Amino acid sequence: MRLTRLKDEAAHLPSQQQRELIAYLVALQTAGDEAFKAKLAAQIDDRDPEHWIDLDQARTRDAD
Repeated sequence: MRLTRLKDEAAHLPSQQQRELIAYLVALQTAGDEAFKAKLAAQIDDRDPEHWIDLDQARTRDAD
């Protein structure tokens, strides 16, 4: 299948399915990236509340 056809198909998916596709592609891309996985694990394991953000801050970041 050609990339142009895949892009066209993705453009016509409902938003929820587009988000699922994006998540799938990002997961594929990062699956073999050991440095990324190590950094993500370190951030998840960080127990210092000074480094945390609340949901409103995450939403604000996402909007930028």
